[in-house]
Amino acid sequence: MDIYGNLRELARSIRGQNLFLAAKELSNIQIFKNRFNFSKLQDIYISFLYMYETINRDIILDNISKKIYDCELYEDCYMLWKRQNTKKKEESKDKNKDLHLVGGKEIVFPKEDK
Repeated sequence: MDIYGNLRELARSIRGQNLFLAAKELSNIQIFKNRFNFSKLQDIYISFLYMYETINRDIILDNISKKIYDCELYEDCYMLWKRQNTKKKEESKDKNKDLHLVGGKEIVFPKEDK
């Protein structure tokens, strides 16, 4: 019995995604009986729900193709790639905070040593 595969399939399903979106938007709908102290399986299921919500959103925005659903490896690789790209964008934003324009010239202020 592949528990993780079953959790993925349930999180990927239209019913699972609809319930998840409703639970996020309406406070009186909850996925589990308990509201905190989730079990490991509940944590994993919630992670899959967020993952498939992200994938579905990116499919709707035409950032990726529906072919990503052909293989779980594609899904995992895409999420890893997306996480790494997000980190790179955040790092470049942090670097740009140190850049200032004065008189049309770019001045880079040194970082403070702590």
